[in-house]
Amino acid sequence: MSKFFAIIAFAVALPMSNPAHAYIKCDKKEDAKQKKKCEKNMAKSLAKQRKSTTALKPSQLGDEFAYLDENNLFDSDDWYVGVGNIGVKKIDDLSLNVAKMSATVRLAKYTGYINKTDKAAATKLGGLLLPKLQALQADGEALVAEIQGLASDPAGLIEENPAAALKIPGALGKLAANSAKTIGDLPGALTAIVPIAKGAAAGAISNVAGQVGDAVNKATDAADSAKEAAGQ
Repeated sequence: MSKFFAIIAFAVALPMSNPAHAYIKCDKKEDAKQKKKCEKNMAKSLAKQRKSTTALKPSQLGDEFAYLDENNLFDSDDWYVGVGNIGVKKIDDLSLNVAKMSATVRLAKYTGYINKTDKAAATKLGGLLLPKLQALQADGEALVAEIQGLASDPAGLIEENPAAALKIPGALGKLAANSAKTIGDLPGALTAIVPIAKGAAAGAISNVAGQVGDAVNKATDAADSAKEAAGQ
């Protein structure tokens, strides 16, 4: 029964995907014309993403997030995270890993959003997210290195699937830009999650909370490296 109510509470908190939805990003705009333009741009961007990607599921970040699958926020308008494929295994595998990294940071932002109305749900999610966010610093550095490695051998990628030759440069460019943006958002996500996660069971965060300051510094360094690798 408690699981049932937890699912209902999450469903109520989750912004649903529909054409009439006023996007959270656009709600902040007071000018009606600017708000309308923002909603139009968001709808266009989402349509483009949904056409070329498949929504990630929270359980793909770890079994501890499986309870979020039924009302998948990564398939909603405000929190969409999709995974694309071009038919080149090395790039497609990397696309999934970059999407998971992006989704973890997106989930941190969502946690901050629901913390305004459902602190219990936010505390639970924050406690699960904190160690994941810390691990992203090292994961992000590894992904950037992998992207650079693939970019240095385009012939090998083309050999795997010649039909995807024209898609490879664009796919690598998007991966570099997306990983750089996500790593750049990581320090802020870490800092924001700690006070929310403090409401979780002490044992769930005691091993990581004291290390967050160092993790934030390392994440900031990783973000700088990622931006350089992406040419930003």
